[in-house]
Amino acid sequence: MSALRIAPFTASPALDPARRPAPDALTDQAARWAEHVLRTARHLPPVYVTRKALDAVAFSLRHGLRRLAVPTKLVGVAAHQPAVEALARSHRLPRALRPRLVVSRTRRAEGGPERLAVLAPQPDRTLAPLGYVQPKHVAWLAPLLGAGGGSAETDGPHPPAASVHLVEVTGLGRRERGLPVTLGVNVRIEPATPDVTQREPRTAPAVLAVRLWRDADGTARMSCPHLVRHSPSGPEWGYRGSGPADCARSVLIALVDEPTADAHYQAFKDEVVAVLPETGAIIQRTAVLAWLAGRAEAPAQTTTPRTA
Repeated sequence: MSALRIAPFTASPALDPARRPAPDALTDQAARWAEHVLRTARHLPPVYVTRKALDAVAFSLRHGLRRLAVPTKLVGVAAHQPAVEALARSHRLPRALRPRLVVSRTRRAEGGPERLAVLAPQPDRTLAPLGYVQPKHVAWLAPLLGAGGGSAETDGPHPPAASVHLVEVTGLGRRERGLPVTLGVNVRIEPATPDVTQREPRTAPAVLAVRLWRDADGTARMSCPHLVRHSPSGPEWGYRGSGPADCARSVLIALVDEPTADAHYQAFKDEVVAVLPETGAIIQRTAVLAWLAGRAEAPAQTTTPRTA
């Protein structure tokens, strides 16, 4: 089983509230997106998925988006420069009016790996290829493109659960200075499936991480509620005992759900909470999901309240 990665506690500067459109909704969507990616793209390390989820939240906030958008760039655009040149005219449009692109499943050869081609609508209603979604994103994006292997523009009983939008054509500044350049295409992917971003409300909102720290007098604190079972005096970590047991259970409830917490918190206490640094840590949701996945083959032992 791979070790759970725990980040040391660091403080982050607060964002200006005026620049945060529905941040709670965005972080909830990011947590669900990360869960979907971990389930469908197992080749991606949990640390990368966490970083990408946080980047998506920051990007969405920076651009004033109400829905989570995952930024990325297309590959293979060098072969389609005329279409990219035509797309560059969209830079004069407000971001909200820039064209929604079309994604189509394809394979380079029979039996080869699936690729996701990205195309731009043309004035004559044809589609011009621009390039491809990066291969590392195909595994999680392809399941969101609807049934039957259609495109992200398909209408019907199984509408697509993700859309791809132009962000910018890169390299225009170099071209204006007369320098040789191959134009690139940056896009944003908006996953919109109920399975990823719009599930029914849960008993507790999905969060990306739980922070553990100590006050000046050494009192242990958590960014999630302390749900008392073993230690009325408060949570703890860095050893095995009642306080760490409550810490483990409270963290798992905050990051996953109560049934999962009750099944695994004693093991989580022993393997993770007991070895945390005394000063504190940030426990990432994607890291916890990866830890749970590593235990999937072992039968879960549901615990009953007892002295930890």
